[in-house]
This record gives sequence, C-alpha cells and structure tokens, in this order.
Amino acid sequence: MLKNYINWLKKNRNKPVFRMIFIVLVVTFTTLTINIIQGDPILQNMDFTLLLIGMYGYILLLLKYIHQIWLQFLISFIAAFIIFTLQMFSDGSYADYTSFIVIGGVALFLAFIMVVLIKALFKNSK
Repeated sequence: MLKNYINWLKKNRNKPVFRMIFIVLVVTFTTLTINIIQGDPILQNMDFTLLLIGMYGYILLLLKYIHQIWLQFLISFIAAFIIFTLQMFSDGSYADYTSFIVIGGVALFLAFIMVVLIKALFKNSK
C-alpha cells in the first residue's frame, strides 16, 4: 500500500495543487513547532500561512484566466495598490502624496514578484 502511495505522489508531484498543499503543510508544521517551543498559543502567527494560501489561489486564478504576462502584472499591481491604499487609510498611516508614491513602488515590486512566482511555480504544470 505504501508503494502505491509513493508512486502516486511521484506521478502527481508537479501538479500545482499538490505543491501548494505541501508548502502549506510545511509552513504550518514549522509555525506550530515554533509556537510550541516558545510557549505561545498554537494558532498565533498563522497569518503567514493564510497569506500563502491567498497568494497561491490568486496565482492560480491569474494563470487560469489571464495568459498575457503584462496583463497579469497590471492586475497584480492594481490589486496590490488598492489593498495597500485601503490598509493605509484604515490604520491612519496616510501622510501626504509621498505615501502613494511609496505604496506604488511597493505594489510594483509585489506585482513583479507575483509574475516571477507564476512563471517559477507553474513552468512544468502545462
């Protein structure tokens, strides 16, 4: 039975969903271990795991429905800029127009990272 399971894992290891599940399990296990060692509540610091799930889901949607790289970059930039702007207004950290320039730079960097992740994670999945 274990041999069949190992063969099934070898056959499906390049599928994006299984890769996401593996990454999330490793990050969750590592976070749980660190929380137990430090004596923190078990579910503390799980926001990074939720961020990974959200980013991976976002990347899957972009890859499935949008095939042009420039459009993936543009949508990632607009989404990041809107999210950062709303966060800036909600926590009161808006200072002046330079805040928008900084957020624009960070959103450009995040959009670039998202496009690189799309290409790196899904190069063998087609």
